Amino acid sequence: MGYLFFLLLMICWMIYGCISYWRIHCATSYAKDGFWLYLTQIASCSPWMFWMFLNSIFHFMWVAVLIMCQLYQIAALGITTNERMNARRYKHFKVTATSIESPFNHGCIRNLIDFFEVRCCGLIRPVAVDWTSQYTIEYDQTSGSGYQLV
Repeated sequence: MGYLFFLLLMICWMIYGCISYWRIHCATSYAKDGFWLYLTQIASCSPWMFWMFLNSIFHFMWVAVLIMCQLYQIAALGITTNERMNARRYKHFKVTATSIESPFNHGCIRNLIDFFEVRCCGLIRPVAVDWTSQYTIEYDQTSGSGYQLV
């Protein structure tokens, strides 16, 4: 999540840098020239900067979608991408045809507090569970599951 957040922040910074460059170095204005003339003038003023802008817009879209999908899984479902993809392998998930029930799902707000480990003057605390005492990492050949309940 940290990587995606800072990648999105860097892409926004790049978009801002492109727009700032055009304001200073290109003799055109969106309000004065209109959309298409402005677009052609900034593309001819600095083709490299125009390419960087288009590239940044493209990457902004997929990174924003990815971060939203990850936040949805964390907040609403209380699971990671790996757990969602391999839920049938783990005994502690209840998998139906349409949903996955996670024993780690404690509601939207609580899931976010636990994931981001938010603390606020002792009023909110993340749930601290020692998972090594809950599960072993021995591989069970009969069931094909990697984690066994102790």
